[in-house]
Amino acid sequence: MENGIMDKRAEFLAKIKELRGVKELRVLRSKNVDKQFGKSFESYQKLSPLEKEVLQTGKEKDELIEDANKVELKVVIPYIASAYNKPNCLKCHKAKEGEVLGAISMDFDITDVRDYVIGIILKIVAIILILTIIALFFLNRHLNAYITFFENLKNVMRHAYNGEYNYRLPASNEKEIQEVFKWINTLMDKIENNLQRIATAVHSFVHYNSKKKDPLHMVTDLVEELSNIYNFKNIIDKDKDLEQIYERIGELLSKKFGLKQFCIYEINKKDGKRFIRFEKEYEQICPKADDDITLCRAYRIKEPVYSNNIIDVCSAVDKKEYKYICIPLILSEDVVIVVNIITKDEKEFEEIKGKIETLQNYLTISKVSLQTKLLMQELQNQSLIDRMTGAYNRRYLDIFMKKNVPQALRANVAYTIMMLDIDHFKMVNDTYGHDAGDKVIKTLVDTIKENIRKSDVVVRFGGEEFLVLLYNCHKEDGLQIAENIRKSFASKRIDVGDEKIHKTVSIGLCEFPKDTKQFWHAIKLADMALYQAKENGRNKVVVCDSITAEEMKEY
Repeated sequence: MENGIMDKRAEFLAKIKELRGVKELRVLRSKNVDKQFGKSFESYQKLSPLEKEVLQTGKEKDELIEDANKVELKVVIPYIASAYNKPNCLKCHKAKEGEVLGAISMDFDITDVRDYVIGIILKIVAIILILTIIALFFLNRHLNAYITFFENLKNVMRHAYNGEYNYRLPASNEKEIQEVFKWINTLMDKIENNLQRIATAVHSFVHYNSKKKDPLHMVTDLVEELSNIYNFKNIIDKDKDLEQIYERIGELLSKKFGLKQFCIYEINKKDGKRFIRFEKEYEQICPKADDDITLCRAYRIKEPVYSNNIIDVCSAVDKKEYKYICIPLILSEDVVIVVNIITKDEKEFEEIKGKIETLQNYLTISKVSLQTKLLMQELQNQSLIDRMTGAYNRRYLDIFMKKNVPQALRANVAYTIMMLDIDHFKMVNDTYGHDAGDKVIKTLVDTIKENIRKSDVVVRFGGEEFLVLLYNCHKEDGLQIAENIRKSFASKRIDVGDEKIHKTVSIGLCEFPKDTKQFWHAIKLADMALYQAKENGRNKVVVCDSITAEEMKEY
């Protein structure tokens, strides 16, 4: 109104309606404007709910109506009264600032726009699809190679996981895959070859049959077993003597290998005897070999001996109900130890046979320690042995005091102590010479050994004076042994030059710890009894019981 173009409004609106996509265009009046200027043509038209809402709220609204055939957009824009805009609405309208004067309602047909956008989208999708197909076509050539590579790699890794390290990746034409192919195959070559080398190297030290099939686990078991063997060696290297090592081996056989019945024999070629050095619930199955070592097949052939249900492998075995395994270990030309394992159970016997190879590893590693202790024992024995007679010298009594005496006191084991002296020995030296005297002394020692056991001890106490320690023997039995020695020695004719002479011996007896708990005091009592035998005419046996208190004081 202010601009003077109201008369051209209809023409202006008609031109707008002719624009593409504009379906309807109306100018709406509020009730206040109708009151002021009267109703217009639009005032008689029915308002839509959206138009009513805009006239009431004064806020712009739009609505999209869409179906399969068409798309319409309805927009309603309010016209707000304001004195601050151009034109100034309040110059013509009687209205308040911010009051809704009317609205412009427009309906647009945007079906073409939708179809156009959809067409563009479809073209884009088609282009993307074509490009994707082209890309996949070229990618597929490379992708198949990678898929095949990873399948082969999975196969190689699966076999390696199961312990089969001999599988390799097949060659590929892809450059990147060729590099990985070389790395993987080289790595598998190294693993397989090094595991074989380690296993071979360890097998040169130990024989061990692992139950595991995986070479890596087998090598781990081998190295662990090797470590256990050398730990065992380090332990026995520090043991003080042969007895302790034998006990250690016995404990190993019992605990690690679960053996229930066995013994460890020591066979000495010089003595021609066999002794048990350790045993566990053992029953003697070949006693004849104790005194005739050549009957022991394992000692004779120097190889393990296994019993057989069909043939009698070892003729020395007299208890046929037992199955046995004998494992020899050569310590020197003269000394061999034999581990004798026995059982009556066939299943247990087969289980033991499966452990023998591993058991031999421990025996072999023990060999040096046993040889060292054996050599030390021989050197010690040489320092304790009287060269002429083969009896112990007085230094041995110090060892006996430390080792055997405390054991005897704890276990209340009886020792008969026998002191012997050759009668009129000085006359032999003076008459026939010292060589004849030495021969008489040797004859006495031989006579003593003929009448005592291996567990008994002979000590050269002085020139022609000897001490005998009878193990686990009361003096009643010792008296009988002494009488046998005295009679046997007196009956012997000793060649001295062109003559034959005979000599006698006087013997004194005492029982330890019955007569006294002091070992040296017991020797003194035996010596006093010997003195009494000399006083009573020689060639006699006197027990210390007969010594009076007065005689003790005089001695």
